[in-house]
Amino acid sequence: MVETGPNNEELRQSMLTLSADAHKAVAAISRSTAPHHAPGLRICRRADRPTFSVKRAVAPVETDQVVEHDGARVFLAPIAALRFNDSVLHVRRDELNRLQFVVRAA
Repeated sequence: MVETGPNNEELRQSMLTLSADAHKAVAAISRSTAPHHAPGLRICRRADRPTFSVKRAVAPVETDQVVEHDGARVFLAPIAALRFNDSVLHVRRDELNRLQFVVRAA
């Protein structure tokens, strides 16, 4: 994503990127057979504690930043977009073979 600064110079806006494995997992989540739906993965602050949650969502909230690349869609709540600016989303499997998403600094 490229923005223009006050003197018309180009500014690079950092944003969340996805590792190759995370891209495959999110793209699989983002596939939809229902018309007019573009589901994805949503990262937002948890209401009950000062951590973030990652959940499947059918659409972004109006204020979400949408990161989309080759069929993988991630919706970032405003606080998540700010917190995970210039970070990488990774995925791993736990002992029960469930996906666990982890965000790390780039």
